[in-house]
Parts: sequence; structure tokens; C-alpha cells
Amino acid sequence: MSADQQPPSDFRQRLTATPALLILGIVAIIALLAACIMGFFLLRPMIPGSGNVTSSTSAPGEPTPFPQSTQSVAGQPVIIGVSDSGTISVTLDAPATLDTLGTQWAVQPQSIGADGLWNPEVEDGAAAWVNGTIVNYVFGLNDSESNRALLESLAPGQQIVVTTRQGVTHTFNFDSRNTVPSSDRNVFNQQIPGITLLLLGSDDDNRLVVRGRYEVAPTEQIAGGSVIQMGETAQLGDAQFTPQASSFVTNRPEAPAGFGFFLIDFVMQNVGLSAIDTSTYRFTLSDELGNQYALNPIASRLGNYPPLTGFINAGQSVTATAGYQIPAGLISPNLTWTITAPDGTQVQANLPFTAGGTAGQNAVISLQQATITPDLNNLIIVGQVTNVGVQPLVLTTDDISLRTPAGSNYLLLATNPPFPWTVPPNQTLQFAVTYQRPIGSSSAVFTILSQPFELSGLQ
Repeated sequence: MSADQQPPSDFRQRLTATPALLILGIVAIIALLAACIMGFFLLRPMIPGSGNVTSSTSAPGEPTPFPQSTQSVAGQPVIIGVSDSGTISVTLDAPATLDTLGTQWAVQPQSIGADGLWNPEVEDGAAAWVNGTIVNYVFGLNDSESNRALLESLAPGQQIVVTTRQGVTHTFNFDSRNTVPSSDRNVFNQQIPGITLLLLGSDDDNRLVVRGRYEVAPTEQIAGGSVIQMGETAQLGDAQFTPQASSFVTNRPEAPAGFGFFLIDFVMQNVGLSAIDTSTYRFTLSDELGNQYALNPIASRLGNYPPLTGFINAGQSVTATAGYQIPAGLISPNLTWTITAPDGTQVQANLPFTAGGTAGQNAVISLQQATITPDLNNLIIVGQVTNVGVQPLVLTTDDISLRTPAGSNYLLLATNPPFPWTVPPNQTLQFAVTYQRPIGSSSAVFTILSQPFELSGLQ
């Protein structure tokens, strides 16, 4: 370089003089723009009011221990996964809108306070939702003249519709209307699927309460089949089925904590001229909440008869047991047993069920968040338990669990507060539990007081 040559004096000249640096800068800018666009699309489903929101549904004919389909029921705890900066979190599929008689309200989640009281301030045109109530949806409306007139005009059979942020709709039929004291905690009960609407903000000590019953979507495939009762016989092709007896067992060591085995003794007879392969038939159980349960091999081996296997020759009759793992605290007056033939035709049997436990019947449980730690080793679940009963509620380690869909336990690492948890009447306890991160499965089932919540998107 000669003495009169000067080095580049500005940034533009430096880049021109160094092509590698210029190329590196361009690549960095493109990468930054790509990251911003990807982040927008990942977070867009979580933004209220964003369009083109779709729900995730399970494939038809694939029963799971806990509901995943959009047509299941109000008690469905739908969980979605979101990735953000290496931390994976899950949130409940909260309601977005409430509709009835041509009127729509935007939903605002509101948690029950630490004192157990729920007196949110509700804006006109909005509905407050008791955060986490997913079996009996509880909403509060401003006690305005228009809202009161609308609720008082509801007639039997008229519908109330809840739409979630993921686009799932739940339909309820108007059932009852009455006035209760504002201190009545029974309105928060989560034992029966339905919806409860409260008028809030009145100076009166009483509240107008409207209740609706969940409308179970009809099963399309049963149109060509039949519905029978215990002891009756139905025919599917060349096979006849007769449910003979049922039982509910909760004291077996094979059953995970919080679950029991529902056993069905039945007869299958081949009335055709050729052998029947029993493996081509599908047997599922569902409750009035809409939850569908798959045939459980362990439970099936605990009945009075062996599980159904192999072939049944022409003219042969076989007595077998079908077993299912269901929540010990399930409250469902009836269970529906569905048998599906290879050609898709079905028969359903209505089976009485009166053995459900009472665990958690006075508790309102909500999950607020579940987060996988940045090191990807642990899963932290945050929620609250509200005692709506008149006696203290005590929870121990036996009342909570995190399992794979197949039933394997994950290790509980820490709890805040420490066990036992004591929740006085009309009080709310905030909790956080830390588990070993689920490995090898994209979903897990968190159960507290026999109420299961399915977490997905964990990988």
C-alpha cells in the first residue's frame, strides 16, 4: 500500500472492502426475519380473535382413556402445546364466546379468590368464566335489564352454546331457572356435565341462576344398529351379543391410584355358517360425560370369565369378560357399551352405574399452566383447588398423579405447598407440583382427586 492510500473511512466502505462480512450480515438479517415470522405463526393460535383457528381431533374409532375429539363432552380437558424460546407450555382451551337466543358474550376468565369468593366485575357484552370449570361451565353475566330479561325468557329445549378458543363448540339445553343465595357454593360443583349462568352485580343477597344440560352428540353409526339393556340380546351380522352382568372393582392392586375396573360379563354366539374372528370386533365403553374408554387387557383378565380371543365356530357360544379402566370417582348414572362389527355396524348396551366414588365432589379444580423447564428435565403444573363443601378438604400424595396414556407413573419431585394440603370450607389453595418431564410420549395425564386432565404437545 502506498503512503497516500487511505483505509476505508466509513461502514459502507468497510463492507465493500470485506465481501465475507457483507454476506454474513445479509444472512443474519434473513435469519432474524425468518425467526420473527415463525414466532408469529406459533403464537397466532393463542391470540384471542385470531382467525382460522382449528381444533385437534382424534381419529375416528380410536378410543382413549380421556376425551380428545371435538364432539366429546363438556368435561373434556383439552390442552394445547406452544413453543416459545425453548420453553414448552400448555394452557387450557378456555371458552371464547357464550351464545343464546341470538345474543353473544365475549368470555373473560376470572379465578376464584384465595378467600373462596367469586364476585368479578363483568363488563356489558362480556361474560366472566370461573377459570378451570370444564365439566360444569360456570359463567357470570352482568345483572342488567337485558340480561335478566333474556335469561328469564329461556324455555325448555332452547340452546346455550359455548365456543372455545380452539373452535370447539359445546351445546347445552336449558334445564332450570331459580334464585339462590349469593353465598350458595353448590353452583360451582363439577360432578354433572352442564352449564350454569349467574347474574352478578345486584345489591340483592340472591342470584338468578340458569342451568343447562349438556347435549350429547348422537352417534351416527348407531343409526343402523340397535340399543339394548342388560340381559337383552342384539345381533350384528352372524354374531349375537348378550350382556349378562357388570361390576365395578376399586380395590385391586392392578388398578392405578384414582382408578377402578369396570367389568362386563357377556355371551357372544355365532349363528352363522362360518367361523368368526373375534379380533375384528371392537368393544368400547363411554360415560355420560362423553369420555370413551378402550378395552383394557389387565382388567379383562380379572373378571368371572376369560377375555374374548380367537375364533368362534359356527353354532358355538362363548362367555367372556370385557374390562375397562375408569376413574374411581366417576359419577355417571349409566354407561354405554358399544360393539362395532367389521362392517362398521354397531349395537349399544345401556348399563347402569351407581358405584362412582365421591372423591373431589366438593372441590372445584382448575389448571392454570403447565410448563417444561428451560433445561427440559422437569414439568411444573400450576393450579388451584377450591373447597365448596362444608368440611375441610385434605389432599395427600395419593390424590395426585402424572401418568402416560398407558398408565405408567412419572416421578413427583417437589410440591408447593408441601403435603398434606388442607383446604378449609369456602377457601382456595394455590398449588404447584414438579414432575419428571415425560419422555418418549407427547402426552400425559395429570389426575387430582380423580379428575383427569390430559396434557399434549409435550415433545
